[in-house]
Amino acid sequence: MSTSTHRVDVVPVVLEPHPNADALSIVRVHGFTVCVRTADWDGRALGAYIQPDSIVPQTEQFALLFLGESRRIKVKRLRGVVSMGLLTFAPEGSVEGDDVAEMLGVTHYEPPMRCDTGGETAPAPSGYAPCYDVESARRFARECMTDGEPVIATEKIHGANGRWMFDGQMFHAGSRTEWKRYTASNVWWAALSVGSELYTFLLAHPGLVVYGEVYGKVQDLRYGIDQGVRVAVFDILDRGEWIGAHEARVLAPLLPWVPTIYEGPYDWAALEALAEGPSLIATANHIREGLVFKPLVERRHDIAGRVCLKIVGNGYLERA
Repeated sequence: MSTSTHRVDVVPVVLEPHPNADALSIVRVHGFTVCVRTADWDGRALGAYIQPDSIVPQTEQFALLFLGESRRIKVKRLRGVVSMGLLTFAPEGSVEGDDVAEMLGVTHYEPPMRCDTGGETAPAPSGYAPCYDVESARRFARECMTDGEPVIATEKIHGANGRWMFDGQMFHAGSRTEWKRYTASNVWWAALSVGSELYTFLLAHPGLVVYGEVYGKVQDLRYGIDQGVRVAVFDILDRGEWIGAHEARVLAPLLPWVPTIYEGPYDWAALEALAEGPSLIATANHIREGLVFKPLVERRHDIAGRVCLKIVGNGYLERA
């Protein structure tokens, strides 16, 4: 996967009139819209775009944002227009396309977990089982996608990203970035309970890596789960190759798959609208986080890597 998920890109600034506020303008960055004070950008051609769910440092550059101790950038509505993130001045000497996250001290927000996600790391199993990153569709869809291309869109679950494998002798469970030694309270091992659909599938298919989201008593969205955790599967890796969406579901019909929101021709406007709305998890009584979509035929892109993109809903971002 591409490693650009949490970049702070230096981008050109073209001001468009705000429909409801003379002192504000709109800047379009990739597929995002950002509201700015018009006077701040007089004579400036470049800005640094900071995505929602980023943390900015307590420096003079960000002192007037009144973000509180968290310094977290969120989606807001400014005079009726959704503003997705923050546009700040590009550092002196930077050029369009630079990633200036480290230079500005911007990091990615990691929500606090409500269950045990710590514990000792374990040796990685043999074979290829990469970290799972999904790029922003607002950033990459225009470059990666073709109108009418067959896609599948599934619900983006708000939990703890995980991966599981049976190597023929022992089971492995871990987070997005680390494999974990077994403890009964660890959320990834709890999701791999003996006799579960996930356990049974892995036991029957040594070497395959299953990727999914652990949810329940994990984050602030509980999906109606008051005790323990559940898992929603979204991908299977076979010897370094991602199995196509249809093929994976035929191979593993009993796995608890993430809910499918849409399947059909690629249509940006339709997918953006479908990122909003209630969760499709049967026990949930709250909004969905958004959606993830990918082509039905697996493929890669020179810049974005594997073509698998996410749209986080504005409703979710505004409530966070």
